[in-house]
Amino acid sequence: MRAVVRSRHQYDGLASLYLPIGLGVFALVVVLFVVFLWRYRASARPEADRRSRSNMAEGAWIAVVAAIVAVLLVATLHTEQRVDARAPDPAVSVEVTAAKWDWHFAYAGGTILRNEAVVPAGRTIRFAVRSLDVLHGFWIPDVRFQRDVWPEHVERFDLVFDRAGTYPGVCAWFCGLRHQNMHFVVRALEPAAFATWAAEHAAR
Repeated sequence: MRAVVRSRHQYDGLASLYLPIGLGVFALVVVLFVVFLWRYRASARPEADRRSRSNMAEGAWIAVVAAIVAVLLVATLHTEQRVDARAPDPAVSVEVTAAKWDWHFAYAGGTILRNEAVVPAGRTIRFAVRSLDVLHGFWIPDVRFQRDVWPEHVERFDLVFDRAGTYPGVCAWFCGLRHQNMHFVVRALEPAAFATWAAEHAAR
């Protein structure tokens, strides 16, 4: 059985790789800039020297940059593959419909909620999201997850909400004059509380 995917952990781990590399490259560029300013501050040449004296240095710099890009690309693709993979047995499946300017969350028992989803905490939730009109973005910042949804397509993915609580969500794309009102929340309940909630709503 595949391990439960936690998108927040995956993307936080990726950010912990990007940040030191980015800071290191920035610091190196600043140091080299200062060194060259100091070294050549008094130089006065009548015309630019067109002769190449630093082929080896340029080649080394290109190799370093290519290596950094390769490492980040492989790490990013690996992270995306883990986040995009789907579990064989999600605990709950929710069908989501986006339309100006609301979100509707439908459950197998026939329950439909407007601008709110209720899920069990710590369990794998399968979302199937579609749009009825224009491009929308299903974005939940607290779990570091965003997916684009558009008409005539169903976007499927799994999410896990580690702890019980409320997770705000928004539409990540400008979708019309009331785009700023297109919010939703995901309420993660303890599994026992969710089972009670599901039984109560199934009985309606």
